Amino acid sequence: MRYRRLFIKRMLCISCLFPVLLSCANSSSSASTSSPAGTSTTVVPSSPPEWKKCGDIECASISVPFNYASPELGSFTLPLTRLRALDDDLRQGVLLVNPGGPGAPGSSLAQNAAYYFSKDLMTHFDIVGWDPRGTGASTPAFDCGDSYNDFFANERTVASTQKFVDTCKAKNPEIISYMSTAASARDMNTIRLALGEEKISYFGFSYGSTLGATWATLFPDTVQGAVFDASATPNSTSAERRLTQAEGFEKQLTAFLAQCSKNSSCAFHNNGKAEQAFDDLLATEATANATVVLTATASSLYDDSAWEDLAQALKSAQDGNGQPLRDLYNSYYYQDAGYEDSRNVSEASIATICDDESQRMSTAEVDAQLISFTRVAPRFGNFFGRDYTCSLWPTQKSSQEQLKISSTAAIVVIGSTNDPVTPLASSQSMSAALQNSRFISVSSSRHTSYLKNSCATQLVDAFLIQGTMPPSNSQC
Repeated sequence: MRYRRLFIKRMLCISCLFPVLLSCANSSSSASTSSPAGTSTTVVPSSPPEWKKCGDIECASISVPFNYASPELGSFTLPLTRLRALDDDLRQGVLLVNPGGPGAPGSSLAQNAAYYFSKDLMTHFDIVGWDPRGTGASTPAFDCGDSYNDFFANERTVASTQKFVDTCKAKNPEIISYMSTAASARDMNTIRLALGEEKISYFGFSYGSTLGATWATLFPDTVQGAVFDASATPNSTSAERRLTQAEGFEKQLTAFLAQCSKNSSCAFHNNGKAEQAFDDLLATEATANATVVLTATASSLYDDSAWEDLAQALKSAQDGNGQPLRDLYNSYYYQDAGYEDSRNVSEASIATICDDESQRMSTAEVDAQLISFTRVAPRFGNFFGRDYTCSLWPTQKSSQEQLKISSTAAIVVIGSTNDPVTPLASSQSMSAALQNSRFISVSSSRHTSYLKNSCATQLVDAFLIQGTMPPSNSQC
């Protein structure tokens, strides 16, 4: 179970923690930048994907233009993977799947389908994953270099952010303007066309909800059915979403520390004074600086099953060994062994978020709004609020085309009552923006609910397989 927990946590939530915890969902989805890729232009693939055997699954690739309005500018090559339906006689089509992000590759979902989806879904659908533009093994990939600690492990300053942004621009001149959610949503339609399907089903976790909602807004008639598990508030700014997240993580951290103070079995019990011990650890920075401590801590708050490991890591740091916290930090940024192909996740995430953001604040405005962050999140406020990246991003916000999330497609949205990343109200707002959706509320402190809650899993499977919409405002 540990592998499944860590695998899902890492893949679903990867972008939510860029020490400015950028956002698990860029819900103000715009079209691309420069010359916007956000037109209704459709590019029909010249030929279907050439599938080949890749272990237990099939793999292929597809080309999509940088800019759908100007295909001659160049193209991305996106890896595709497919696990065929387990029963050909029961097959109901394609389930396109996305693990979250933005910035996270999704081609591994077919190979690891059993960790994400029920056997019923695998029986009835071809599970198709892909690496979105600029991510994972797609080419060209958005990559700003390997010196993560120079930027990610330290408190943000305007100067350090400008240096990072300049590096990103220098290393990705061709594609920096073409990483938007809207462009990626159009890639989904190109994938559908390449597969020869009139309609497809979709399952998106976390940011995958925003991507799916953008696709359903642009191409509602191609949606057979869609499920969004844990959504950010649609049509909001990144600052608004980060403020919501700061408050959510602060509440989750408070709950974790209160539990540690109450239970003597908690490794970070500290004679019932876990809260003070945590604050002391942040203040002294004896074994790890505050940014590393907060990154490691927040990365463990998505799911309360990770709290025990977090408590052990904090206790080790308190005892003079900061390596467990640094391991959590490195794991979050894919800096540990075995994840070399995913080490551009954070850069791709930033590129997408900033390309999506049409209401960018100046650096002075970022500083001015910090007080609102620290008011709702004394520990996490600066961590979430001090984000100069999109303020300094080199693409032109004036050329971005706003896309308001709204769709008549059949969609089910799931939200958890105590999700710190995408709070219940955020998922409810997503459902409200989708005219033909149903909402499932899950009593849980975890980010995402499918396969973690049997009630929600059964309702989702009935919807995707039988087309049975859940009762209005279902509670699990």
